[in-house]
Amino acid sequence: MDRKSRSSRLHEDMNEEVNLWKQICYSLAKLEGLQKDEEVVINTINKFHYSLEKGISSTIHQKLKESYKRGIELSNHESKLVRDIIEKLTVLIALKDTSEQDQKRKKRKTEGADSRFNGSAHAIFTKGTTVAAKQPDKNDEWILAVVIQYYPDRNKYQVEDVDQDEYGGKQHYMLSPKYVIPVPTPKEAEMAPEIPAHQEVLALYPSTTCFYRAVVISPPSKVRMFVIISGQTYNNQYNRIRI
Repeated sequence: MDRKSRSSRLHEDMNEEVNLWKQICYSLAKLEGLQKDEEVVINTINKFHYSLEKGISSTIHQKLKESYKRGIELSNHESKLVRDIIEKLTVLIALKDTSEQDQKRKKRKTEGADSRFNGSAHAIFTKGTTVAAKQPDKNDEWILAVVIQYYPDRNKYQVEDVDQDEYGGKQHYMLSPKYVIPVPTPKEAEMAPEIPAHQEVLALYPSTTCFYRAVVISPPSKVRMFVIISGQTYNNQYNRIRI
C-alpha cells in the first residue's frame, strides 16, 4: 500500500462542502425532472381510467399496463434519488457542524492529545497482534504494524511495520504502550458499540497503511459511517479506532 501518496490525495478535493452541495443541486434538478415525468404518466393513467366506462380494448389494456409499469419504475427511481439526497444533506450538515470543532482539534498540542492514547492500563498485547503504532519521528502519523514482542523490564513493545521499506525489509520500532493501540478484528468491530458523531478516532486512510486522527460525522445507524480526515470525508471502507 502507498503511504507517501497521502499528501497528493489531500489536494485533490479541498472544497468538500462546495462539491457536495453541487452534487445535491444536481440531484435536486434530476428529481424535479423525474417528478414531471411522473406527472405525465399519472395523467395518462387517469385518462385511460376515464375511458374504462366505455369498455376497454386490448390496446388500451396494454397501454394502461405499460403506464403502470413506467409509473412504478419512476417511483422507485424517485425513492432512491431522495434517499441519496438525504444522505448527502446529512453529510453536508455534519461537515458544517464539525468544522469549528475540527479547527479546535487541530490546534491541540500533539503531546497533550497523545496522552489520551495511553495503553498502559490495558492487557499486554501478544505477539502477532495487529496494532496502530505511532512512529517515533512523526508528529501525528500512526502506521499499521504487528507486535513482535513486549519487554516488561523496559515497558516497551517491539513492533514491525507491515509495509516494506525501499530495500524490501520491514522497519522495527521500540515503542511505549501509549503509542501502541490494538486494531479490532472485523468481528470485534461488528460487536463493538457504535461510535457516535463528533467522536475522535484513528482512521486508516484509504488505500494506505497509515492512521490519522479523524472525527466521525455520521454513525452507521444514520447512514454509512463517514469520518473527516484533514477536511476530507470518507465512508466506512477502512478501519477506525475509538480514541
